[in-house]
Amino acid sequence: MKTILAIDDESSVRQSYRIMLDDKYRVMVAENGRAALKLLSDHHADLILLDLTMPEMDGLQFLAALAQRGEDIPVIVVTASNCVSTAVEAMKRGAREYVIKPFDVDEVTLLIERILSERREKFELTALREAGTAGFEAIIGESLPLMRALEMARHAIEVHSTVLITGESGTGKDLLARAIHSGGKRAENAFVPISCCAIPPHLVESELFGHERGAFTGATQKRMGKIQAADRGTLFLDEIGEMPLEAQAKLLRVLQDGRFYPVGSIKVIEVDVRFVCATNRDLYKGIEDGSFREDLFYRINVLPVELPPLRKRRDDIPRLVAHFVAKYVPATNAKVVEISPKAMATLQAYDWPGNVRELENTVQRTLICCRNEKVITQESLAMMLPTTQRPQEATSELDELEGLPLDEAVRAVERRLITSALERAAYVQSRAAEMLGTTRRILKYKMDQLEIDTKGASEGQNGWTDSEPPLRESASGR
Repeated sequence: MKTILAIDDESSVRQSYRIMLDDKYRVMVAENGRAALKLLSDHHADLILLDLTMPEMDGLQFLAALAQRGEDIPVIVVTASNCVSTAVEAMKRGAREYVIKPFDVDEVTLLIERILSERREKFELTALREAGTAGFEAIIGESLPLMRALEMARHAIEVHSTVLITGESGTGKDLLARAIHSGGKRAENAFVPISCCAIPPHLVESELFGHERGAFTGATQKRMGKIQAADRGTLFLDEIGEMPLEAQAKLLRVLQDGRFYPVGSIKVIEVDVRFVCATNRDLYKGIEDGSFREDLFYRINVLPVELPPLRKRRDDIPRLVAHFVAKYVPATNAKVVEISPKAMATLQAYDWPGNVRELENTVQRTLICCRNEKVITQESLAMMLPTTQRPQEATSELDELEGLPLDEAVRAVERRLITSALERAAYVQSRAAEMLGTTRRILKYKMDQLEIDTKGASEGQNGWTDSEPPLRESASGR
């Protein structure tokens, strides 16, 4: 139930408010502004009905005090004064509406409902935006490696520090960069992406910093750079590992003090830009071979986020496939309504060197080529995968799944994948868990759930252990 605070020095008016609003709202009353501020120190109000002429602290003084306290509560001024200048002054101090006494009860009631409804819609839109961005609803998956990456990205939303997103090509670095931008305070300003590998080396500085007319051959007019275009917003430097060394030095200066000179200019430009960088390269190797500046690396590696490859999060493949099917069925006029268990098992067994991007393209290609089929079979799907990469073992080992209910088929696939990983890891659970993109505890839980017998493996001989090895260092986490 919403709370209304009614402020008026006349007790009869305060009582009228109670009678008028008590059936729909919780009503608090105060005889002047000072008493109202004391009430607000201990209680929350969703809307305030405010008289202007009161002893000790009048309505205008109350509005000023409310603003000073940083309270964001809609106020309806209700007063016997019909002076236009008073109304204007009240509006300047934050009042939403102005009503003259004597007022129509229905009119005021409808006004209260409208303001509270608008406020609720505003909060709901904000909540939806925050839920969609802070929760990264556009990034599909619930596997532990992905959740770890998203948790670090959530920290990035709350600050303006530079973010470095690492991961193989096709893992969704661009999508994550946009999610970080849209979830923060800079969301209303520009998100400017630039691919450092798509620009000729001699034009990188011009793209970043802009140039003056005549600064170099072909510069026929003055041009604003991407950094200036991203002022008060976010600049996404994709594949920053490909940036030429000279441009790296100038970028470092911008990161340090927020200033730069356009090419051919002597006028300094100041900017307020949040940098999000991404790379599929090992920047430590770049530092070692001299292709990437060490000081720039430590400047951009404030908040590192490493996106896992799809083969490390196979459990997410069914959700991703369902999303891409729903996305492309209308565009391809496909009749597909189902992916067979064996076809899904094939998708989960494949290593996906192109990651999520390759999976998306494969699903789209399958829908185009098999658009008249209602069920995508393993045979149809296998034709869409590269010949050298097709999971041949899936064809022979999964014949037994034909006709099984979905939950039994999933259990069979999980059992096969876990058993295979254990064998390849010499029955070291922590290593097998890493291969499967999960934790040892979750792996152990699955093993118990699927009744996977490990007694046949000699603990000492096969290296069976429940201890976790040290985490492997990566380019974003050293």
